[in-house]
Amino acid sequence: MMLGEHLVVETHPDHAISDLRVLAPPPALQTFVRERYADLSTLSTAEYAHVPYVVLLLKAVETWAAANGGAAPSTYKQKQEVKGLIEQFRRVDLQNDVNIDEAKNAVNTSLGLPKPSSSVGELLKAARARVSQLAAEMHGGSVSATGGESKDISLATRRQQLSFWLMAAAVGAFLEAEGQGLLPLGGTIPDMTAHTDTYVALQGIYLAQAQHDLNAVQAHLQQIVAMESLPADLVSTPALKRFCKNAHNLTVTSYRTLAEEGAPETAKLAALSAALDDEASSGALYVMLRAAQAFYAGRSRWPGQCDSEVESDVSMLKQCVTEVTKELNLSTTPMLDDLVSEFCRWGGSEMHNISSVMGGIASQEAIKAVTHQYIPLDNTFIFNGTNGTTATLQL
Repeated sequence: MMLGEHLVVETHPDHAISDLRVLAPPPALQTFVRERYADLSTLSTAEYAHVPYVVLLLKAVETWAAANGGAAPSTYKQKQEVKGLIEQFRRVDLQNDVNIDEAKNAVNTSLGLPKPSSSVGELLKAARARVSQLAAEMHGGSVSATGGESKDISLATRRQQLSFWLMAAAVGAFLEAEGQGLLPLGGTIPDMTAHTDTYVALQGIYLAQAQHDLNAVQAHLQQIVAMESLPADLVSTPALKRFCKNAHNLTVTSYRTLAEEGAPETAKLAALSAALDDEASSGALYVMLRAAQAFYAGRSRWPGQCDSEVESDVSMLKQCVTEVTKELNLSTTPMLDDLVSEFCRWGGSEMHNISSVMGGIASQEAIKAVTHQYIPLDNTFIFNGTNGTTATLQL
């Protein structure tokens, strides 16, 4: 299966970071803190123990900024100073001040602006031109294909691509306009020590701001759709909401064909040369697999498949390795004597444990391809069953 351009919105990062906008609080949040927590010293012990940690963060940052010319804490040292201010919030009469600990633990992850990463930023910048390109192809009829079913698949794929890039272009426009360099707010907040009504009120503030940002992104999207004369139903509101919520971790993987990987003029030789020196021997295994395929193509059997020809196959497989190395224009010939012998001893057999591992990996990648969730393997995957290591080579 050739995926071509694979677009992923829900990447499911290992360490998701909550967007609390401590350094750029929405107006409604500022009003909430000012009206309800103007003076923390006036709160009773029970009330103080349930001040949400986002409020403590806002108070500490406000105090720090006032002492530093209005700047925002950004360095590790500055964030440690904010932690010190939060520590000063402790009351001697309060035994269980969990909210103080929550605030201190959240300093490193919450004191940052929700700007796009370099990879996401490049994706958003390229989105508008990509929309125009896809729209031109659609209007020019280059999407159609022979055969009713294949045409439907092609059109569906193009609509899926347009949907993704339209949303990316709209978020990019929001970033330049209303967002002022910040991504749209997701709207969810983590659990925190607080009274139920306070937590619900906070959740409502973040949800309202997220809806405000979503409406702005939607307006940009409708404008782009009109300019490109595209169907109005390409992007649904739930899909756009999900896109905005996951805008921090968007990924696009552009796959290459086996022909591009194998041809010397289009192969990414730098990546292969670097892999020849890695400890996992992924580059050497790749060359060996290519040599074994060349052996099979010329003799219709795998090296060592016949017990009586194992020794003679060793020299022939070494010759195939040399030919593959020359074909790939590799500057150095990998030392593969041990691997050559192992490949001939292997004789094309299929070991159940290796097959099980590779089958599991293949099924996971198929699920990623169908659902467009989680980041797929990019290009060539190598599993070394001898030492249990894996490598992905972008060839």
